[in-house]
Amino acid sequence: MSLTTCPNLPGKSATSARTRTTPAVTERLLVFIRAAGRWIVTAFDAVLEARAQKVMFEAELYLNRCKHTSKNDDDLPVLR
Repeated sequence: MSLTTCPNLPGKSATSARTRTTPAVTERLLVFIRAAGRWIVTAFDAVLEARAQKVMFEAELYLNRCKHTSKNDDDLPVLR
């Protein structure tokens, strides 16, 4: 039994098409992951900044004698 193969035409091989698309897909995926990571870091920084500003506001307004909570219906500060 003999095996004959057809010669590959230049630029028409199945592996060349796969190698051209794989780096493009990988690159786009990496770009997406980096952008999502930057967005998460930005959101995390914003939350931390808001918490720090709330603490500074309460310290300045109430001289660290009370803590502002919204558990009461009237939203008045509660003495600690």
